[in-house]
Amino acid sequence: MLDKFKLFKGLTEAEAEQILRCFSSAGFAKKEQIRFDDSSKDYIYLVKSGRVKISYLSPEGKEIIVTILHSGDIYSLHSEANATVLEPAEIFYIGTEGFKKILLQNPGLAAGLVKILGVILKNTNDALLNLAFKEVNSRVASLILKTAREKGVPTPEGLEFEIGLTHEEIAGLISSSRQTVTTILNRFESAGIITANRKKYVVRDMEMLIALS
Repeated sequence: MLDKFKLFKGLTEAEAEQILRCFSSAGFAKKEQIRFDDSSKDYIYLVKSGRVKISYLSPEGKEIIVTILHSGDIYSLHSEANATVLEPAEIFYIGTEGFKKILLQNPGLAAGLVKILGVILKNTNDALLNLAFKEVNSRVASLILKTAREKGVPTPEGLEFEIGLTHEEIAGLISSSRQTVTTILNRFESAGIITANRKKYVVRDMEMLIALS
């Protein structure tokens, strides 16, 4: 179970278990905001199960989703972003002072954390750049391409993966509407670029997908 947490990569199960004992746990229902014992934002948290949407509200009140956390992901309340549960979630959390002590006692953990934070920053920057400079078709193609490269498994039909997102959630990530996303995915499928169902996608024409992105 512990090997799914990105933070614990490279640690033995015994080492990971010892660190996890320093965390508290809490359960959250669908649509609930991630909050802990007080109003402080001095918390680091790990997603044990469920999914959590990380988003900001523009001055005009428009929601901008920067990422969706899945089981094994780590995040912090310091970002000032809204963290909304998409499906019932169990969360491990710890105050930043306690987390600093863990890092001091486990120097190897810090190196892995730097890599994780680098990926989080890159994903956030990519999301904002996509919104600023790409048309909707390109945003959808970029999201599929990124997920295929991260999760894809080669099959005779193409690169297969589970996207783990509804059309509405994809729309939120690319700042579009569910109807537009559905239309674009249908076009991609009709053109033989992908095949898609509710759970699995297959990239059948990688060159075309790259060109579109």
